[in-house]
Amino acid sequence: MPMGSRFWRPWVRRPVRQAWGLACDGMGWALVGLSWHKVAGVRVSATEKITPAQDHEGQGFGWGLSQVYARSRQQISVGLAEDEVISGVLELPAQLPRDDWAGEVQMEVAQLLGLGPDEVNFDFHPDPVSDGLLSRVHWVGCEQSRILAIREGVRRAGWQLDSVEPALHAAQRAVSHLKGGVDSLLTQAVQDWQFDLTTPGDPDHSTRLGEFELAADRAVKHALQSAAGPRLVASGLALKAWL
Repeated sequence: MPMGSRFWRPWVRRPVRQAWGLACDGMGWALVGLSWHKVAGVRVSATEKITPAQDHEGQGFGWGLSQVYARSRQQISVGLAEDEVISGVLELPAQLPRDDWAGEVQMEVAQLLGLGPDEVNFDFHPDPVSDGLLSRVHWVGCEQSRILAIREGVRRAGWQLDSVEPALHAAQRAVSHLKGGVDSLLTQAVQDWQFDLTTPGDPDHSTRLGEFELAADRAVKHALQSAAGPRLVASGLALKAWL
């Protein structure tokens, strides 16, 4: 399996005091910066709205992103919109070695997208419940060209790409750690959001991959549909730097 076929993510986590997230916001983009404070924890330190009319790099965020701390080569995480990602559940024989799961998922994603195996990016995690005969693997995937385009757009804007993940995953993370929960979206301005890193609600990898079946998670769905949704996603993307 080509290493580049997995979603873009950092190999090593390093301590940071500030992190950035970029999420789709209609025809534009929402940029949110979070900062860590010893007493207050993690809180929103900056928000920007980037419009596609300002972009000259073809990704919708190039010019606007280049105007924000570009010279310092800040790292940033970018979210994939729901219509940019496909997802599903793959049932595999329980005796199939886990080392072979990636290849099976890669072929499934490639087939559904009508692309070659080396033209897709994906991620997956096993269902924690198994009947003993079959292993259920939750997966998400997208066209590799989209990941490469994001990486190039970020690079041209003078930033460094830290990670790429589905927006839905980032939203769940933000809601899990947002002080005051979903109610804060209605009672607080974005600039006043604070996040508690000690909250034991950060979903593990298997939970996050299951978020593509979030019909039951009404709180997150409602949050995503609100005016604050894009900034919630961007916050969740940035928050990943500390979790």
